Amino acid sequence: MIFNTILTIVGMASVMNLVHKAPIYRRFLEALLIDIKPFNCVMCSTFWVTFGYTVITNPAESIFIAGIAAIVAELINIQIHKI
Repeated sequence: MIFNTILTIVGMASVMNLVHKAPIYRRFLEALLIDIKPFNCVMCSTFWVTFGYTVITNPAESIFIAGIAAIVAELINIQIHKI
C-alpha cells in the first residue's frame, strides 16, 4: 500500500514535469487561450491532476497525496532549471 502511494506521488510529479516541458503543451494552451495559472504552473496542475486521479483510487487520502505530489513536482522542476 505505501509503495503504491509513493509510486503514485513520484510518477505523477515526473509525468507532469514532462508534460510541461513539451512544446506541444504550450502551443495547446495558447491555442485554447487557457495559458493561465492552473494550467501553466507545474505545482498547480500536478495538484489537480493527481487529486482527480486519487479521489477515484484512494479517496480517503487524496488531498494529502495530491499535495505531496505537487511539492515533489516543484522540487523536480527546480532541479531541472539548475542544470
